[in-house]
Amino acid sequence: MMKKLILTFVLLAIGFGANAQIDFGPRVTVTSTKLSLKDNITAIEEGDRDFGYQFGAFLRVKVPIIGLYVQPEALFSKTGATFQDGTDDIDLSFNQIDVPVMVGGKIGPLRLQAGPSFRFLTKAETDINGTVQDVKENYKDTTVGYQAGVGIDLLKYLALDLKYEGSLSDISEDAGGNGFAVDQRVNQWVFAVGFKLF
Repeated sequence: MMKKLILTFVLLAIGFGANAQIDFGPRVTVTSTKLSLKDNITAIEEGDRDFGYQFGAFLRVKVPIIGLYVQPEALFSKTGATFQDGTDDIDLSFNQIDVPVMVGGKIGPLRLQAGPSFRFLTKAETDINGTVQDVKENYKDTTVGYQAGVGIDLLKYLALDLKYEGSLSDISEDAGGNGFAVDQRVNQWVFAVGFKLF
């Protein structure tokens, strides 16, 4: 799926290549993720933030008439989260394809942006005291969140962004192997660096 998304971006970029109103290039990010438990469950507590990473590509299409731009991204994402179940520390890891679609505009040197973020889960595992278990069936294959934040372009080819991402719905399917039913939502800070090829 990642190859298809990147190929789509490349074809779009080529199609608009003669137009100076687009930016396209690779993108890498560092994420700080926390799993939020919306239900009160005895002995279940939220853990600390975990760091993860993303890499892929972005395409920014500027619409000068209205002074806005649309910026879709396709990113392979590896993130983690933790929570405590009684005396056990449970580490969660997620592999997914993230497709945020930002709409933004400039105020001075800064870009302000917000939009939906679509997540396509490819792998989910728990690590409980060194025992790793596949728990992908306990989580939804596709979820929708949102992102909002600021950005700045430097040296003509660097695009820096700091965004907050939240979940619009529960990411968990059911109790499954976790042994409890709880509304789980992922929120994270995203620091991204993009390299504009053209």
